[in-house]
Amino acid sequence: MDGDQLTSLGGVPIEYVGKKPNKVDNIANTGLTWAPGQIHIVPPLVALKLLVPAYADIWREADLQAMEEDPSRVGIVVETEHLGMGKHDETGQEEPEQIPQTFDLPNLHGMTKSDLQTFSASQFNYQLASAMKKEDMINQIVTLANSRAAGSAV
Repeated sequence: MDGDQLTSLGGVPIEYVGKKPNKVDNIANTGLTWAPGQIHIVPPLVALKLLVPAYADIWREADLQAMEEDPSRVGIVVETEHLGMGKHDETGQEEPEQIPQTFDLPNLHGMTKSDLQTFSASQFNYQLASAMKKEDMINQIVTLANSRAAGSAV
């Protein structure tokens, strides 16, 4: 899927430009983690929260041409969101809501074994053994993603 297809689906490519080795989204609470220069495609409402001037030194909207030139920079594609739909308690106060993590995996077959290990560690906090075959690493990541999706659907 190229950049035009992603954005035609309503996704906004967000690139991490901060200085830390990894950045967890603690602003829109998506649970996404960025590595330097990595791009995640997020829904427009999430992008609005991340692209405010106060965070310009952390995130920016990514250039579509850069994505197409180096697709390995593209990480998670978040297709749905449930923002602003918080439940209210008996007093009418809004209760915080967990945002389900519904997303597609990136092209795992296009990654090296090292990339797969980094991805697994950053997205699932799971260390893949370097002795594993690439196909076994991919299968493990898919299993982790399915487990996460099943857990958020409960």
